[in-house]
Parts: sequence; C-alpha cells; structure tokens
Amino acid sequence: MSPSAPPLCSARARLVGALFALTVLAAGCTGGDEPAPEGAPAASDGGGASDGGGGASDGSGASDGGGQTAAALPQDPYPVTPAPDGFEPPEPCSGEGAYYAEVGGTGTPDLPERAGESLTIEAAGIDGADARLTATLGDGDPREIEGITLGETVTIDLWTLSVTSVCEETEQVEFDLIN
Repeated sequence: MSPSAPPLCSARARLVGALFALTVLAAGCTGGDEPAPEGAPAASDGGGASDGGGGASDGSGASDGGGQTAAALPQDPYPVTPAPDGFEPPEPCSGEGAYYAEVGGTGTPDLPERAGESLTIEAAGIDGADARLTATLGDGDPREIEGITLGETVTIDLWTLSVTSVCEETEQVEFDLIN
C-alpha cells in the first residue's frame, strides 16, 4: 500500500482550502478595512450613532449645509463630425440652409421639438470659415459646440445638424436639420 493520505484527510483539506478561498474572495469584494480615497465620504459602520439630525457632531446644532446642491461641473463642447472625404464645400454665404443664426442671435426658425424637449442654437461668433455655436436643451444652460464649418455635423441629443454656410461678411451661420 502506498503512503498516501486517507481519503477523509484530503476531503478536509479541500474543504479548508475552499473556505479559505471564499474568505479571501469575500474580503476582496467588500474592500476590507482600507481607508476611503481622499474626498470620499466615510462609510458607515452601521452602529446607529447619530448627531441628532442637526448635521453637527459637537452638539452646537450648526448645520452641515445639507440640502445644498453642488456647483455645476463644466461640460465639454459637443463634438463635431468632420465632412466626408472628398467633400467639396459650397461657396460661403450661399443661403442654402433651412435654418440660420446671426452672431448674437438664436436660430430661426425654431427647431422642432423632440420627445417634449426643445433645442435652441445660438451663433456666438465666426472665425474665418469656422462658426462658434452654442446649444441649449430645454431650459438648461447653453453648452458650446466645437468649432464647426461647412459640411460638418453635430449631434445634440435627438437632433443632428449640418452646417451649410458660414458667412463672415453677414455674421450668419446656416444649417440644416438632417436627423
């Protein structure tokens, strides 16, 4: 007979190994006792300690400012899709667009509502062949669109716009609604 461990011992070893692996896995999933990253809220220990709802732990009754909203984070401009390869732009100031916006003004006529939301385009400026536009969804804050020129498109929520004319002389940008 060979000198091997009895079957009962190897089953126990496998069980102990499996339990150890589960313990290690469970500790890794819960994060263990590692400190929270700087600026992150501290995790609760579930102990039920309370500051009495006043927000201060020193008994002064001063509030911690609960209920205030955080300052709005700046948003990246809407990205622009370049014109397709081989695109030959028309002459500027061609008057081909179904919609237009003069620098300092909003798009005319109004874009159609979609899913109960509105979109307003405003021309902020023109730099050579590039237009600087902003887009406002509903009652939200205006958001920049990357510099855009003839043949380029931009998708803003449910609308896709294509610039058909950038006219520096009249300070007017024309565009079509293609989607």
